[in-house]
Amino acid sequence: MRGLLSVLLFSLLLGFSSLGEGVKLTRPEEGVLQAETGLVRYEFRELGGILRSAHVHFTGYQLPPVETVPGWEGTTKPSLALGVSLPFEVWLGDALVDPGRYEVRADQAKTGEARVQLSWAEGPQAVQKTFALDAKALYTAPVEIRVRAPGQRVRLVLGHRPTGKDAPELVFVYDGKKGAAPLVPGAYTAFQGLGLVSKDRVYFLKVEGGNVLPFLGVNANGQPVFGLEAMGELSVSGLLYTGRNRAVLLEKAGLQVLSSPGVFGRFLVWVMVFFEWLYRFTGNYGWAIILFTLATRVAVYPLTRNQHRAMAKMQRIAPKLKKLQERYKDDPETLRQQMMELYKQERVNPLGGCLPLLLQLPILILLWQAILYSAEQIHLSPGFLWVRDLSQPDPYYALIALATGAQWLQQWLTQRRLPETPSGGTQLMGWIFPLVMALLFLSFPAGLWLYWLVSTVLQIGQQLFFDWELAREGRAAAGDGTSA
Repeated sequence: MRGLLSVLLFSLLLGFSSLGEGVKLTRPEEGVLQAETGLVRYEFRELGGILRSAHVHFTGYQLPPVETVPGWEGTTKPSLALGVSLPFEVWLGDALVDPGRYEVRADQAKTGEARVQLSWAEGPQAVQKTFALDAKALYTAPVEIRVRAPGQRVRLVLGHRPTGKDAPELVFVYDGKKGAAPLVPGAYTAFQGLGLVSKDRVYFLKVEGGNVLPFLGVNANGQPVFGLEAMGELSVSGLLYTGRNRAVLLEKAGLQVLSSPGVFGRFLVWVMVFFEWLYRFTGNYGWAIILFTLATRVAVYPLTRNQHRAMAKMQRIAPKLKKLQERYKDDPETLRQQMMELYKQERVNPLGGCLPLLLQLPILILLWQAILYSAEQIHLSPGFLWVRDLSQPDPYYALIALATGAQWLQQWLTQRRLPETPSGGTQLMGWIFPLVMALLFLSFPAGLWLYWLVSTVLQIGQQLFFDWELAREGRAAAGDGTSA
């Protein structure tokens, strides 16, 4: 017994541990510095001092890895297109500055954070690029760029501008509004950033300070580019977002202007905000999922109660319905009339068990989607029990086994209270369905299985309570009849 308690305590301690790791700094090849956070793997190249890659390595259910730096082609093995300019390339006028190799320094003065600085200087000209990386950042990295070139027009390329049918949208933001083209000076108060937005990913620099204006151009290889420019000295500070197109994450980065969710998407955002509030309240997404599930069960309790009562009444009059079907099997119209009369006499609504279930579906779908679309936050948060990451499948399939067992228990309780024994085929389907569901959704995130387990257990509890409530009402009715 003590050994079992020790194992459970150890699992709890492991479950509530966090990532506990900082930004991983490595040099995979000569002249390249790689900095890996919990979600993104950045690659900085000494030659030209550019950002060669911002690869989203975090994957989950229906989440493939993606490359966010424009200019990469392909999905399984992406490669750079010929002649493209990479982010943070510096031009003087329309010509690329070729300073050779930048000096690259990286330090980790704070736990979980890293500062990468690329610098170059020659005579009056100097360039310094600084990126602040956080192991738990949600696709964001603060940046500061300083370029000094007295008397010359300085251009900072932010990336390649893809063209074609499926190309991402190039977005400019002025005064909190997005547009598809740069505005002339004087037509706006503040320029706030530019970048590429597609259905699944966003590459965007939010400008928070500096003296820059946007520009569109073509590099020496004839490839279109977009970026920032200034005269003599270019100075810009802001937030670089290189990640998935998620409304909640964009809002966290102050880039909600880039997100245009529909009606369902807006409801989903509200649900996710509530879900995140539960996480901040509990400090763990496992408990947040449990409380969320409990809250939804409480919200639909009146509907569930009505549904259960309607089903109980239908089961009670089932023998009478069977007699009517046998008596009027050759007269469908009379059978229908007699059934309606029986429903009226017994005060039974034949649709009472279906309508509440249909009304619950939108809530369940919202919760389901909220867990899927909170995968990044869940991945970066502490684990729960033996599951390190609730956005990934359960490594031991324990939650799946428990949820399947809970469904079997629910099936047994349901069949036990039926007035007549169901047919063999019906019984068999009731027992096989949970197993088929477990096999089909084996790769689902553990958080979804935790939700399904808790929801099933709560339904069993409600079912037992409703049965007790109906039995008590039945005894009270029988007592009144006897006394009369």
